Amino acid sequence: MANLNTGTYLVLTAGTMTFVNEWYQTRQVNWRVPIATMLAAALMEPFAKVAPNGSIALGIMVLIAAASTKFNGKSAIGTLAEWGNQATTQPRSKATPIRRAA
Repeated sequence: MANLNTGTYLVLTAGTMTFVNEWYQTRQVNWRVPIATMLAAALMEPFAKVAPNGSIALGIMVLIAAASTKFNGKSAIGTLAEWGNQATTQPRSKATPIRRAA
C-alpha cells in the first residue's frame, strides 16, 4: 500500500513545477499558483484518507497536466527539453594539449 501522502506530494510537485516554469518564462512571480497549490494539497489530504489509490491517481493526472500544459509559450517538459538541448549543443572548449618533455 502506498503512503497516504503520495497524492499530496504529487500535487505539490505539480504546483512547484508550474510556478517555476511560469517564473522562468515571464520573469515575474505569480502568487496565485502557490496559493492554489496549497489549497489543492489541503483538499487532497482528506481525499487520501477516504480513497488512497484514488488520490494517487488524481495526483498523477494533475502532475501530467502540469507538465504538459503550455503556459506563456512552453510547457515544463518543453522547457526541460530546451535546457537539455542547450547543454548538448554548446561548443566545448578545446583542451590544451599536454606537452611532453623531450
